[in-house]
Amino acid sequence: MGKFSHSVLLLCCALAMASGAALGVGDENAPKAFWLQGQIVAAVKPLPNEGYIQIARRMLEAPERYLEIAAFNNNRPLQKGRSVRIPLNLLKPEQRGNILRMLYPEDELTEKGWAHHVTNPLETLIQLTEAYTGSKRRFRALAQFNSLKNPNVLRAGTVITIPLKWIPGALGFQPKALRAPLGLLKDGASGRIFATYTLKKNETLYSVILRFTDRERADEVRRMASIMMRLNGIARENAVPAGRPLRMPVEWISEDYLAQKTAPRHKAPPPPVVRRPSPRYGPVHVIIDPGHGGVDPGAVYGKRGTKNRVYEHEVVYDIALRLSGLLNAKGYRTHLTVRDPVQAKPVRTVATSRLGREMVQVNPPYIISNNDVSVNMRVFLIDALLRRLTRRNKVAPENIILISIHGDALAPSLRGSMVYFPDHRLRVPEFRPKGRVYRLRKEAVPSIIRFTAKQGKDSHWASKRFGENIITALKAQGLRVGGRRPVRSYYYRNGERTLPAVLRYSRVPTSVLVEVGNLNNPADRRAILHSGTRQRIAKGLADAVQRYRGKGAAVALGKKAG
Repeated sequence: MGKFSHSVLLLCCALAMASGAALGVGDENAPKAFWLQGQIVAAVKPLPNEGYIQIARRMLEAPERYLEIAAFNNNRPLQKGRSVRIPLNLLKPEQRGNILRMLYPEDELTEKGWAHHVTNPLETLIQLTEAYTGSKRRFRALAQFNSLKNPNVLRAGTVITIPLKWIPGALGFQPKALRAPLGLLKDGASGRIFATYTLKKNETLYSVILRFTDRERADEVRRMASIMMRLNGIARENAVPAGRPLRMPVEWISEDYLAQKTAPRHKAPPPPVVRRPSPRYGPVHVIIDPGHGGVDPGAVYGKRGTKNRVYEHEVVYDIALRLSGLLNAKGYRTHLTVRDPVQAKPVRTVATSRLGREMVQVNPPYIISNNDVSVNMRVFLIDALLRRLTRRNKVAPENIILISIHGDALAPSLRGSMVYFPDHRLRVPEFRPKGRVYRLRKEAVPSIIRFTAKQGKDSHWASKRFGENIITALKAQGLRVGGRRPVRSYYYRNGERTLPAVLRYSRVPTSVLVEVGNLNNPADRRAILHSGTRQRIAKGLADAVQRYRGKGAAVALGKKAG
């Protein structure tokens, strides 16, 4: 899901800000932002011959409040090079917007509004309401909009979404322009901003959505097409004539078409120091997770009763067996999360109608009879394997890899493999499903898995690098890879960014989910039903592991690069 790089906002790019530290936006005289005594503060260096009155005229929405600034700074005389501290709520709106983007560089525009990622334990919903909307009066409405059970406590990792219409335009969170061929339109009645586009010959609603929103999953494209039909008064999706002007919510638009002008872009900060797996820690261990199984066949496409009928689990399980065999032959150690008791080896022709008795290999095994429980069991098993390998067997974390194998269900016109890696912004502080079914399994004790922000960021970079290795290796096998961004850090579900659960909750530093093809595309479907294609996919994945071992990157996890 590599749509966005993590140094670039959808609307504006700013330097990263650690809690309590202050970073500017590239100019030593530019305002800096930090937390002080439970509130956000801007630090502004006075210009030559400036006093509190002049700084207030330059920075404050109400310059007559200069005495408050003086009092906030203990009425000390201004000195060259020494910053003046100004509370966020006193700043001009455009200055306030810049400070918020500076302090929270990973916040972003989403379909439902501006998404703020809680990173500081000092943050409160009242403070955020005032910072983004200009007053505290929407506090309860914002809590309700985000379904917060306890709005007085915000945990790190919580995402607070502020509807764009609640944010004053002067803060600069709305795009000022869009790149051609899109236009920008503000609806006078509702105040909403839309992207506009004139439909060309041979284009459809679906192709427009694919082109401008970077959505690819079939269910998401259908949902958005339905919204566009209502928004544009279209009765039939297949009867839209060329030359018809269309409106799309600007929140949908991919960053490729945003032309934000409210603040300069900056060079992305470098990724963390990385190191490759080390032979001195023994062999690389690969956890292989074939998706679905049991009562859950995964994606099912193709006409019933024909040779083109495909069940996702059957093809990905066969690929998993092939990958395990190739890696074991090279001296790697593999661990399959799922076992099919009636298929121990790869087969030439996969089953096209059988729902098996596949089981997650926890102790005792869990026969897959519930989708959610199956996913949670995999998470517990993967974490138990990580703990056992690192603690008991003394395996270095960088020598452990998780590869989850799936088949995609994208719009039918799309083809090729894709790789998802865990976006650290979509991590949760802890994983803690409850129920007797978990208490009975050894791997689910302890029943809680916790994550730190550093673990999330480390895994983000290591997994992204490994995902890029996979795409390179699959291409070398002559296999097609997906579209513009074959390595991604999220996908959309009902308009919200999300991650597959096995990635969202994995503490394995290098974790990826590989979509081996689009099963909704007839050509991909025919190819993957051919045993030769499945073998080439397995070979590509095995080569990627080999490349990772020799040249690839796993995150240093706080150690010195070797």
